[in-house]
Amino acid sequence: MAGIGFELNKILSRQGYLSVFKAYAYAGVIGSGPWLIAVISLGLLGTAMTTLEITADTRVFFVSVSVVYGFTLVLTGPIQVVLTRHVADQEYADRRDTIFPIYIKCVSWVSLLFAVLGSLFFGLLVPAPLLFKGAAALLSTLVAAIWISSIFLSALKNYYAVLISFAIGCTVSCVAAWQFAIPLGLAGAMLGFAIGHGVLLTILASVIYKELGLSDAKAGPLLGSFVKYWDLALAGLFYNLGVWMDKFLYWWVDPKADVVAGILRASPVFDRVVYFSFLTILPGMAVFLLKLETEFATQNLQFCQHVLKKGTLNQIRTIKHQMVDSLREGIFLLVKVQGLFTGLLILGADRVMRILELGAVQSGVLQISLIGLFLLVIFLALQTILFYLDKRFDAMLCCILFTGINGSVTALCLPMGEKLYGIGFLAAAASAVIMASFMVNHHLKDLEYDTFAMQPIYSGSEATDKTSKPSAAGPSIAKPPAFVPRT
Repeated sequence: MAGIGFELNKILSRQGYLSVFKAYAYAGVIGSGPWLIAVISLGLLGTAMTTLEITADTRVFFVSVSVVYGFTLVLTGPIQVVLTRHVADQEYADRRDTIFPIYIKCVSWVSLLFAVLGSLFFGLLVPAPLLFKGAAALLSTLVAAIWISSIFLSALKNYYAVLISFAIGCTVSCVAAWQFAIPLGLAGAMLGFAIGHGVLLTILASVIYKELGLSDAKAGPLLGSFVKYWDLALAGLFYNLGVWMDKFLYWWVDPKADVVAGILRASPVFDRVVYFSFLTILPGMAVFLLKLETEFATQNLQFCQHVLKKGTLNQIRTIKHQMVDSLREGIFLLVKVQGLFTGLLILGADRVMRILELGAVQSGVLQISLIGLFLLVIFLALQTILFYLDKRFDAMLCCILFTGINGSVTALCLPMGEKLYGIGFLAAAASAVIMASFMVNHHLKDLEYDTFAMQPIYSGSEATDKTSKPSAAGPSIAKPPAFVPRT
């Protein structure tokens, strides 16, 4: 599923700084995907709407969009990761013709689910005009479908089409929201914003269709994958919940939060800082997609091939050491690039806050958030390695720890005031990195032992029939997964 990363590496292999810049720019945008569109669109709309005479509180619109993105990402998390594994299994089994039917089936069911959930949430809990409620429910449906669509983007080779899709979606969302807001107010802004996401989803679906093609193959049942990979589903749930846990607490537990409309609440000190800080992980996401994951995927595949093709123990150990060295180089590059970018922003935090017209307290919150997101990118990389090694239970434990520490530390720090905003997320990311690092080191150290020791043992005639076939019991032997969670 790291196919698009391999395609981008072809650009990187060309001579010249321009090629390097293009490759990393593509990787950063594609790696961040829908979240990047949301943040940029909201920033542009915030500036544009100041020119409009809208009597209603514009925060109702912005908070609604934030809630939609947060809850859809958390609730689709289990679906995203299990679907990624299921599709990777189909790819490995040379059943690529089933992938597009799987996509259609999942998008249909997810759209139906979030149409109901969005209608109930905004219809019952948010006092607003009927048009606003309907548009917000529509946006929930479209964003959830876009999260599912983004899973399939990594398998595509046409990275240029993906980039154009995001650019068109962002442009239409901003322009339509602004134009519809003129006659219809905030309800029109929400409707226009949803229309832009509908355009994005349509383009993404057409790109996926063009790449994968329509076939007579059936998607088949997916429920069995959720039962089989229950730990993978929980990992997806708790990873995304961990990313958003502190935001939820600042909205609905912090007494300093502002009541916007009904259940909608906002944290004036925290929200704008966090949304801006999430944009700063673009360099790390680019390195992750372009270098770390693709190179590790290549080395991991070679290791599996040596095992399946009965390579000697020395050959297997040699490729394992190459894989470990490649991983170390990738992690070091990730830390160097993202660390340098984060460090520069921390040093210039006061100037950034003046540009964004934010206060001194928010400058401290920004610095804490930047460090936390720096650690989050490292955690994401380590999580992906655990999934490649098929250590799903260990990955799940890391994600549970991430969510638990973020929630508990944030709750403990709430009475201490705004200066400690973001400490919970920072502590959670640091703890998760430590735990994931220990697990990755442990499993890579004993990789060849685990690979062979975990294979089923046959005897007699049974062995004659089955030992020639590769087993899926060991780490990433028969079904090498790839999982790229979206921030």
